[in-house]
Amino acid sequence: MPIPIIVFLGNPGERYAPTRHNLGWWVGDLVAQAACTAFKPGRGNYLLAQGRVGGQLSVLVKPTAFMNASGEALDDLGTAYVVEPHSLVVIADDLALPLGQIRVRVRGSSGGHNGLASIIAHLGTEEFARIRCGIGPLPVDADAAEFVLDPFRPEELIIAREMAVRAAEAVAMMMARGVGVAAAVYNCKPPAPETSADGPSGAERPREGE
Repeated sequence: MPIPIIVFLGNPGERYAPTRHNLGWWVGDLVAQAACTAFKPGRGNYLLAQGRVGGQLSVLVKPTAFMNASGEALDDLGTAYVVEPHSLVVIADDLALPLGQIRVRVRGSSGGHNGLASIIAHLGTEEFARIRCGIGPLPVDADAAEFVLDPFRPEELIIAREMAVRAAEAVAMMMARGVGVAAAVYNCKPPAPETSADGPSGAERPREGE
């Protein structure tokens, strides 16, 4: 059986590190840290780490071509590992979900996400699991291409970081107990912030929904 391959989508370079489009890489760093491993340059357009995630030996991948060419990493990776859709998990940001909400899915379309579209094109199928991390909604009159490449506002950052932690936990649960169990646990509205007499202790949470 092929080793599970977990792909975290983002853009390379310091310019993009704090942006909304790089949430996948944030999750990747957390998963690698929990697995006591670290990313190193691979033999192609990707960074690579290997370790136990949810008890399973897994390959962690950050494509280093820009988002639109994320699928190239799978082509390059195929020289060293067996890349099968049923053993693949992809983690990406998603404008269709409100900030702070994640969705575990066993399959699906790209939803307009260029990184997912590239992976689908290279695999020739949509039949692979993914975790979508909400960065929406898109503000009125905002340009989507510019919005995803902007850093989070200070009031958004705490929510984004908490979401990345939950997404990393969801990855581990997928490896340990399967996509269905992870979806049942994590496909829900994130917990509301604690409140006091002075009001919410953190930034306001988004509404539940797609």
